[in-house]
Amino acid sequence: MNTENLAVVIGGTGSIGGAISEQIKSLGFKEIIKIGRKTNPSIDFNDEQTIKNAAEFIKNKKKAISILFDATGILHDEENNQMPEKTLKNINLKFAQKNFLINAIGPSLLIKHFAPLLDSEQKSVFVTLSAKVGSISDNGFGGWYSYRASKAALNQLIKTASIEMKIKNKNSIFIALHPGTVKSKLSKPFQKSNLKIQAPEESAAHLIKIIKELKTSETGKFFNWDGTELPW
Repeated sequence: MNTENLAVVIGGTGSIGGAISEQIKSLGFKEIIKIGRKTNPSIDFNDEQTIKNAAEFIKNKKKAISILFDATGILHDEENNQMPEKTLKNINLKFAQKNFLINAIGPSLLIKHFAPLLDSEQKSVFVTLSAKVGSISDNGFGGWYSYRASKAALNQLIKTASIEMKIKNKNSIFIALHPGTVKSKLSKPFQKSNLKIQAPEESAAHLIKIIKELKTSETGKFFNWDGTELPW
C-alpha cells in the first residue's frame, strides 16, 4: 500500500470516521481527506451530483486513493423519533427508504464514482461499515427490518463490486466491516450495561489492523472487528 497516495474517509467527521482518520495517520499517510455533509467538498446521498463533485475534487489531486473508508450509516432516525422496527406492523415507508438510501444506495454511488480512483499499482482498499445484523445466515432474532435489509443489500453491493473490480483493478480490495457496538450517536439508544461497548478509538484500531493485513485474495469478504470472517 502506497502511503504517498490519498486516504479518503467518507463520514470522516462522525465518531467512528474521526477515529478512523486518526488511525490511518499511524500507517504513515500524509494526506487524509475527510468528507461529510458539512465539509468542502460535501456529500449528500440525496444528490448524486455532490458525490460526483467530491470524486472530481479527489481526481484533481493527481494522486490515487489507497484507502477509501465509508463510515456512513443510519440505525434510527432521531429527527423523526423513529427506531428500528421490532415487528412487521412497525414498518414505515419513509424510514425504510431512508435506511436504504443511507445504508445501501449512497454507498453504491460512492463505489460508482470513487472505485476508478483506487490505486491499481499497489494494494488499495475500499471499506464500508456494515453490521453483523446484516448477515442473513446469522439472523437468529429477527426485528430491525429496514436496518437488517439495507445492510444485507450493502453486503451484496460490496461482494458484487469486488467481482467486477477484480477484473478492472487486480490490486483493489472491497470489504465490509462490522465495527462492533461503538459508543456513538448511532448506537446511543441501544447501549446496555451487559453489552460490550467499544470507544471509537478502540474499534478504529481494530479495523485499521484488519485493513493493514488484508490480502488481495480477501476481496469481497465481510469481517468482524476482531478479524474473524462473517457469513453473508
